Amino acid sequence: MAWKLLDTGCLVVKVRYVRDFKGDGVLWYVRRIPAHAQPHHGGKTHIRKSLKTRDLKVATAAAAKLASADDVLWASLAADEGRGRVTTPANREAAKALLAVLDLTPGILTPGRKLQPWEDPTDALDRYFMRRYGPAYMEARQSPELEHIDVEDFWTPWEREAVRLLKEGDTLPEAKLSDALAIYLKLHPRGAQAKFRADAERVFSQVYGALGDLTLKECRRDHAHKLLEAMLAKGNKTQTVRRNLTTVVAVFNRGLIEFDLQSRNNPFESLHIPQESEDAKERSPFTSEELVSITKACRERDDYIRHIIAVQLDTGARLAEVVGLLRTDVVLSGAVPHIIIQPHTSLGRTLKTPASERKVPLVGEALWAAQRALAAPRKRDTAPSPWLFPQYVKDGTLRAGHSAATINKWLGGLLGNDKTSHSFRHAMRDRLRHAGIPEPIQDILGGWGKRSIGQGYGEGYTLEQLHEHMLKVVLKAPQAA
Repeated sequence: MAWKLLDTGCLVVKVRYVRDFKGDGVLWYVRRIPAHAQPHHGGKTHIRKSLKTRDLKVATAAAAKLASADDVLWASLAADEGRGRVTTPANREAAKALLAVLDLTPGILTPGRKLQPWEDPTDALDRYFMRRYGPAYMEARQSPELEHIDVEDFWTPWEREAVRLLKEGDTLPEAKLSDALAIYLKLHPRGAQAKFRADAERVFSQVYGALGDLTLKECRRDHAHKLLEAMLAKGNKTQTVRRNLTTVVAVFNRGLIEFDLQSRNNPFESLHIPQESEDAKERSPFTSEELVSITKACRERDDYIRHIIAVQLDTGARLAEVVGLLRTDVVLSGAVPHIIIQPHTSLGRTLKTPASERKVPLVGEALWAAQRALAAPRKRDTAPSPWLFPQYVKDGTLRAGHSAATINKWLGGLLGNDKTSHSFRHAMRDRLRHAGIPEPIQDILGGWGKRSIGQGYGEGYTLEQLHEHMLKVVLKAPQAA
């Protein structure tokens, strides 16, 4: 039962983990240990530690500090991070929490420091590691003939960091690649987005596999070449390798800035990739005949997959741009029906480039598909979704990429070739060219490239103007089955 720190009659503030454990007025920190952490506390089910005060306010502050340390430690014990080989800022916090639990002070083993008779960190650590790893640890610790076993091989990264803190004090070690990645994700505008974070971490899993978690000062040009060779050896296309290296360069540059290492060069910059782009598969646009076949098949099936395809077909939008539309992004009222392709960061909806944000008039099959998608019945047992295509939202996260395999498989079966949904963009570019649409308007409609300085002045082209141009590329509407 929590103690009351404040009770005004209408406001009650309670204190957690503070108890008069022995009934003599001295307050204690008392807290249950979660099951997964109990082995690290000698099998105990509760922590009971005297706060050595009868003052509730003083005890509250002390208990909060202890609770915070325990929270960090217990989270690290449960997290996958503790099983890896990467030292991160989170591991350092866990290491400090571990030392607090063991009543050990960072820096106690620094060279030249004379230990007091009651200070014996080695004994405390041995008891901890014995509980954690059992007799195998002590056998390796005490048997020098077992040269193939290193006691440090038992330790997690945060345990290694705890030992380092004892030897070097509460100072940061030299910044590592993992530190650069952590601060890059922390500071990047999209760093909190699950997909952005996962993509960056996936790239750096290749970095750690090829090089290890080097310090930024250790990284040299030969490391960069080794990483390049490892990425190519995995069978990645050269364009994929270049994209991954771009992430590495950006992370390393952020690390150089944030850790005051600007005098160093970035060894991962300007790497030459042999035969770059020569292995790229050229995407062919759909022919006019193929587009007509697709429109007929979409109208016959008339379901959400075909609605997505039809919107792509007559807008040239990227697949993720269509799948990520909210219902409010579809505007059917007014003089010009259109879709608004825009980010919804809080919902995980991002765009490829700033130029991707645009309004595209709905004509032909795109207008038909948008109308049908909005009118599609919703399941009665589910809450109304803000998404136009909620089938690709799971646990509140938009998974636009999951639609690609289904759509591309259907297109391949229909046409008997390997063209994908991205071919709609290539086809739309050709359709706009062949209709004599000015290139600046082509770029605006497709979200291609970067806006020129001139395009940034004024209000730009009106929807009515864009609509007139889109009408010039409309296919002859097929008859509904």
